[in-house]
Amino acid sequence: MPHIILEHSKALDVCPTELLSSVHQSVIDSTLFDITTIKTRLIESHACILGDGREDFVHVQIHLLEGRTQSQKQMLSELVLSKLQQLLPASVSLSVHPYDLDPTIYRKN
Repeated sequence: MPHIILEHSKALDVCPTELLSSVHQSVIDSTLFDITTIKTRLIESHACILGDGREDFVHVQIHLLEGRTQSQKQMLSELVLSKLQQLLPASVSLSVHPYDLDPTIYRKN
């Protein structure tokens, strides 16, 4: 844990591997997790409409088991957002949202 899911617009002008690796590394850099438990994946959105008129977006969901403090989650989201801002032009809509998973109902094998 955590599971990091990157969603992005299809026309985004960035190497998918670079995007995936950059976000994955920023989560490692947070030092909040055992690096062997971090799972990061990329999902391309084939169509989108953005309310601010922009054409491209990246949204990062970070699913983690509860137990991190608000300040830790804030630091993590700021770290990931900063990495995205370094990698992508200002014309790309960026967002990051950590989500707490309830350990009483989360299951894995």
